[in-house]
Amino acid sequence: MKIIAFILSFIIYPVFTFAQRNVDEFLQLQSPPQTYYVHPVSEAIIIDGKDDEASWSKTPWTESFKDIEGSSKPAPALETQVKMLWDKENLYLFAKLQEPHIKGYLKQKDTIIYHDNDFEIFLKPNLLSPEYIEIEINALNTVMDLMMTKPYRFGGRANLNWDTKDLETAVYHAGSINNPQDKDKFWTVEMRIPVKSLKYFGEGHQIKKNEIWKINFSRVQWHYDNTETAYSKRKDATGKTLPEENWVWSPIGLVNMHYPERWGHIKFIDDANHQPIDQQFLSLEKLTWNIFYLQQIYRNDKKRYATSIQELSKLYPEIMNECKNYDIVFSNSNNFYRIEIKSKTQPTLKTTIDSRGNIYY
Repeated sequence: MKIIAFILSFIIYPVFTFAQRNVDEFLQLQSPPQTYYVHPVSEAIIIDGKDDEASWSKTPWTESFKDIEGSSKPAPALETQVKMLWDKENLYLFAKLQEPHIKGYLKQKDTIIYHDNDFEIFLKPNLLSPEYIEIEINALNTVMDLMMTKPYRFGGRANLNWDTKDLETAVYHAGSINNPQDKDKFWTVEMRIPVKSLKYFGEGHQIKKNEIWKINFSRVQWHYDNTETAYSKRKDATGKTLPEENWVWSPIGLVNMHYPERWGHIKFIDDANHQPIDQQFLSLEKLTWNIFYLQQIYRNDKKRYATSIQELSKLYPEIMNECKNYDIVFSNSNNFYRIEIKSKTQPTLKTTIDSRGNIYY
């Protein structure tokens, strides 16, 4: 989302820029990311924009999308949900977007699709690597896909030359498109995403049972006025186009999808008796990023990084309670730090994060 704006900000400001300026902004990032368990397909899936296969009929939906900033904002005016399936070679997804006026105008692949109402997928199959994939699609089935080397705020670049090879997509309209004279019901997106197109050499071309990915979904929804013959984006009193709505599966806490640590998790399972995603892993991941966010706030105030949890607790006392089951070692030098966090009860459960947002598990 907001690719042009982020690229411009990257050019204008220093390489490493961070959003958290105060504790209030930090607190907006505390909602737990969503989780979803992906079941296997039981027959061939035809990518036609319809979920009429038996596998889809048995597949649970995600929770309804929320505002990207979370519960502090009003609930979306229109319903959006997703469901997913897998086989060894592919991730399948199906999205349903309630919409009384289906519209879409962009027809050229790899144009900036969010200038239309769109549906977006953010995929990070490798938790140990900073790269991730973004796919945008509109109601005309026009696709933009790119690879991010890392998030923009860490100096990441958007590679629009990236192609998600052998990606299959289809869109279905319950109603008409670009016709303001009628009222529509919804539009759907169906995709088959080959895992070989997402992974690098040596990482394997198959999904493994119990594998965990980070993922999020976004719906960009513009405000439109309509006449009998056309739609037009709504403007304010000064003639400026009103900002779009951003509705997501796993809320970020601020208007920026490029926070992979705030995305949801999916786990690929093969039956109903699966083990849930390890809550201790999720707690450690949250703690690691909370320390990182607090370090940014601390440096903004003190012009240096904290050298202990005790210093950070002056900003957010609850961090001491979050840390009680971990051994934490700070290594600081001038404008750089590295922090090691290890579980006291499970020595293999550990992370390391540094001042540039590099995280290691």
